Amino acid sequence: MSSSAKVRRGTCLCKTVRYEVTEEPFHYTLCHCSNCKKSAGSAFMAHSYWKPDQLKIIEGESFIRHYSDNDTQSANTITRSFCTNCGSSLFVKPAKGDFIIAQPSAIEGHQAWAPKKEFYSGNRAEWLKDITFVTNKSKL
Repeated sequence: MSSSAKVRRGTCLCKTVRYEVTEEPFHYTLCHCSNCKKSAGSAFMAHSYWKPDQLKIIEGESFIRHYSDNDTQSANTITRSFCTNCGSSLFVKPAKGDFIIAQPSAIEGHQAWAPKKEFYSGNRAEWLKDITFVTNKSKL
């Protein structure tokens, strides 16, 4: 890692867990599988993909718990990590693959990234195709 590498900070909701990522994610996706929806508490879960040496826990590692999710649609076990203080979903680590997934909304500057792929789009909520997005400057 170069000393001039761009560093972004990430936190859980309560800011007990703090981490840094360097440079940009090498991939950004949305997942519509039932387990990701349950974990996110939403219609889908966004995923930013990082090489292990791009992510460093700075503070609160003792507040991170791991759940081995072995009932996945892919039939592959993944480890979901979350903050025990506030419950924020933090990371997803597949059993196979040399990468870690961080929840992009917890990382400063994530608004610059756009998803490149969707997983399990057959499970996408029907109402998502009918949404008209409203910007902050628009009137409701």
